[in-house]
Amino acid sequence: MKLEEVLAIRIRKTREAAGLSQEALGVLAGIEEATAKVRIHQYEQGKHSPPLSMIERIATALGKPAAWFICEDDTQVVLLKLHKLPKEKRADTIASIDLMLTDKL
Repeated sequence: MKLEEVLAIRIRKTREAAGLSQEALGVLAGIEEATAKVRIHQYEQGKHSPPLSMIERIATALGKPAAWFICEDDTQVVLLKLHKLPKEKRADTIASIDLMLTDKL
């Protein structure tokens, strides 16, 4: 599956899981209310891919890290768990993971 398709599916599924309409997500992401629904619909249908800055705003509105929308399936869980950690614990956790992975290479 192409990255654009993955992004479109993840935006739609995450929005639906959050109980948001396309318009509500668009407004939360900073899109003008008059065009919010249309733009989110286009992103979810894969007609247009949002620029990285918009992916970041959509991710923030949906409580996910931006990378979560475009990463490989097997890294989604790790990214989401790291994102949910408080920043002070995140750095220590990343350092531990780095050390663990370095030992395995």
